[in-house]
Amino acid sequence: MRKTPRFRWRFLGALALTLCPSGWLAAAQPAPPVVIGLTAEFGVQGSHAAQSIEKGIALAIDEINAAGGVLGGRKLVLETRDDRGVPARGVDNFTDFAARPDVIAVFCGRFSPVALEIAPVASKLGLPLLDPWSAADDITKPRGMEPNYAFRLSLTDTWAIETMLDHARSRGISRIALFVPNTAWGRSSETVMQAYAKRHASLRHDVFWYNWGDTDFSERLSQARAKGAQAILTVTNEFEGLPIVKQMAALPPAHRLPIISHWGVLGGDFAASAHAYLEQVDFTVVHTFSFSNPNGPKARTVAAGVKRLFGIEVSQMRAQVGFAHAYDLTHLLARAVNRAGSTDRAAIRSALERLDAYDGLVRHYAKPFTLTRHEALERRQVSMGRFDRDGNLKSIAGK
Repeated sequence: MRKTPRFRWRFLGALALTLCPSGWLAAAQPAPPVVIGLTAEFGVQGSHAAQSIEKGIALAIDEINAAGGVLGGRKLVLETRDDRGVPARGVDNFTDFAARPDVIAVFCGRFSPVALEIAPVASKLGLPLLDPWSAADDITKPRGMEPNYAFRLSLTDTWAIETMLDHARSRGISRIALFVPNTAWGRSSETVMQAYAKRHASLRHDVFWYNWGDTDFSERLSQARAKGAQAILTVTNEFEGLPIVKQMAALPPAHRLPIISHWGVLGGDFAASAHAYLEQVDFTVVHTFSFSNPNGPKARTVAAGVKRLFGIEVSQMRAQVGFAHAYDLTHLLARAVNRAGSTDRAAIRSALERLDAYDGLVRHYAKPFTLTRHEALERRQVSMGRFDRDGNLKSIAGK
């Protein structure tokens, strides 16, 4: 049998490709991935919140892709940028993400000043901002006539401060010393404190301002006690929270006051670093989620996923609230993409506002967001907790 010369096979192959309908070739190409961005404080020493948020997104993406991805088979991928907790860097990172048509949404990190600067940019550029930690109330509030592109699955300063104050009053505390930073977070918290005090005439408070990086709070603690404070309500991250607890523990036992803390201290190694002092100080902290609390099948499945994907037990994971919030928020985003039927950002925003019920890790979401409510959690998800001897955070009864 006569053999067909090689050049003829190449010619026939090229002819077949030329005559092949373009749809066949397109079908042979894998669909491009869908990108989720994250700008967070990866470079802030001692902070684990950004890494925890990243893990929450990554595990959710792993589960979504294993189930077929989004839009009939497109994979989700995560890209991260370090903003070091600096608002201008966060805005630059977000703007860079917005310039790329393959990016459908961007997560932010733990620091409210960064999220507050990004939120109006998100609405201007039409790219959803997803907030799994930052608590300042104004982050998700509409701005003028522009559509609101900021969505949060986290607590707010109002819920946090009110829960902390309810906890204080339930213990018979009527005089508070409020320690707040000279930042948007601090001002937001003070505003809530003032509004709460107007509704509860028996409650008295004094405000003590501090700057990021302050380490000596001994004089403020003495002044608070001299003014009759029965407890210290702190709005701090772990950087300032640790010296406050340490310096409180150094006082004579009769002079030590209870510390009721905002959840900023949950973003780093606070429990381990403050272990010796926490045994000497009455310390409680507001939060929304901990794997140390009794949890159902969903939490056990997620814990197994953490072990499989990251090689650690969930008990070893720091900043667990950031992980849990980001995990649920990623699943909600994927459902919104499928509901929108495309990667069009405006359509995804609209779909986020119209999602159906979803059983998440943090809660059951009957209707995660609405046209007028871009908060996926409610105040009833917020509770007070204490660290046990092993550094695990466990909720305590009541608010």
